Amino acid sequence: MVARVLRDRRGVTALEFALIAPVFLTIMLLAMEAAWQLAIGAGLDHGTRLAARWAATGQAPPAGSSRTLEVQRLVRESAGLPIRPDRLTVTPESFAAIGSLTSGVSTPGIGGPDQLTRYRIEYLADPLTPLGAGLLTGGMFRHAFAVIVRNEPYVPAP
Repeated sequence: MVARVLRDRRGVTALEFALIAPVFLTIMLLAMEAAWQLAIGAGLDHGTRLAARWAATGQAPPAGSSRTLEVQRLVRESAGLPIRPDRLTVTPESFAAIGSLTSGVSTPGIGGPDQLTRYRIEYLADPLTPLGAGLLTGGMFRHAFAVIVRNEPYVPAP
């Protein structure tokens, strides 16, 4: 009787699938979550660089907006992904010289012609999968980085 049960191969594939599927699906979900968060980070980086390039040229913002608000809008819209405005923080700080960067002496805002400007970006991203939510602190992923540019020697708009 035992020998006959051991020779019976019916159901082996289903058993192997039942043992391997949870591990495989977990790895796939983790890979999807990592790819999603990398895409958000790359999109925010791209949006920040475009916005910093716009601000460095001294262009005037559209009517009813400020240069800082326009930078925030450009970061959101240039990211290429759904970025929630209530979770995005763009903090521009201007510096008179390179030495000011290390000393920490800064002025809030985009700055003027020929000044250095640091844009600090923070974004709290939703996870893509429930597994990702369980692994992240508070159920969200925090993206944070900075971009430093030198404004062009433009003539300030009135």
